[in-house]
Amino acid sequence: MSIVLNEGIDQVVKKDILALNDKIQEFNAGKVSDEKFRSYRLARGVYGQRQLGVQMIRIKLPYGRLNSEQMIRIADVCDEFASGVMHATTRQDIQIHHVKLAHTPQLWAKLEEKNITLREACGNTVRNVTGSADAGINPNELFDITPYAHAFFKYFLRNPICQEMGRKFKVAFSSDETDNAFTYIHDLGFIPKIQNNERGFKVVVGGGLGAQPFHAFVYSEFMHVDDFIPFSEAVIRVFDRYGERTRRHKARLKYLISDLGFDAFIALVEEERIAIKNKKFVVDPHDFTASVIPAENGIQIISLQDEKKFQAWLKTNVHKQKQEGFFSINVKLPLGNMDTDTARALAELVAEGYSADEFRITVNQGYLIKFVREQYLRYFFQ
Repeated sequence: MSIVLNEGIDQVVKKDILALNDKIQEFNAGKVSDEKFRSYRLARGVYGQRQLGVQMIRIKLPYGRLNSEQMIRIADVCDEFASGVMHATTRQDIQIHHVKLAHTPQLWAKLEEKNITLREACGNTVRNVTGSADAGINPNELFDITPYAHAFFKYFLRNPICQEMGRKFKVAFSSDETDNAFTYIHDLGFIPKIQNNERGFKVVVGGGLGAQPFHAFVYSEFMHVDDFIPFSEAVIRVFDRYGERTRRHKARLKYLISDLGFDAFIALVEEERIAIKNKKFVVDPHDFTASVIPAENGIQIISLQDEKKFQAWLKTNVHKQKQEGFFSINVKLPLGNMDTDTARALAELVAEGYSADEFRITVNQGYLIKFVREQYLRYFFQ
């Protein structure tokens, strides 16, 4: 299938998409084994389905963030190539189903026009970085974790040290100690801390669920923000080098730590930190594009048919932000599923200035809408 690649797509990404197209043709011609092709396509977000001849596509949205244009583009490709249903996941991705394998490169290209990637959404890679959906608006947060989660995503995307590990690697950032991103069940977790007016993180390592749940170890009560990416690289390098590769069910980081003992594992990590290139990695939070607070647009308050139901909704789905006069809205979805018409309708409300032009997919498989003025809540409810 010929691929149309518009000029706005990064050259590295273009090569990725064309390489996927070539690999699909080689696989169809019998030049690539099932196992090798499986590993390759998984690292490009292409996941098998039980149904013959179609794939599930996992769209990687770091810490669940997307804007109205991106929401509409995902809805468009879902209608064109998939089933018309967008499934929000507990890792803040969106999955679409029943996509023909031959269509995946063009689907990817259309997403990349809006800076949406499929890279390393599946496979033995660093999976989507998750984060508290209320980051930046949480009244109890010490600072916004979003720029740091974004820096982590960018640093490890396509990073050669984590392309073919023994198993997947999961990372989470929580806004505060209530830990609504569930850092303690991740391979690496970060919770904001302040010490001597300096930003840092409480760092936890080696958590996980599955058949044998592990509660993460606390590595540090305070790690300076300049150190968290070099430390993470050292952990990933140790996991890649020493982790299990034969017994898939024992190949997660939690089992490596269990086998070595936490102290021995950390000794390997500290030894690795000496060898890595980046001893420090400075993240400037001001370089990150934050939410733009919408201006008041003079819309009149509307009346509702069921005021009682609206008041109940306010109690369960609406929360005050730390910014005075603004609220966030939790959009709850059955099983995380939303049809494309609903997605477009939500995107249009956001684009018209009823809120910030930003969605956050939540770990509960819903959407969070931010910076809604009190008088506009009714528009979202109806």
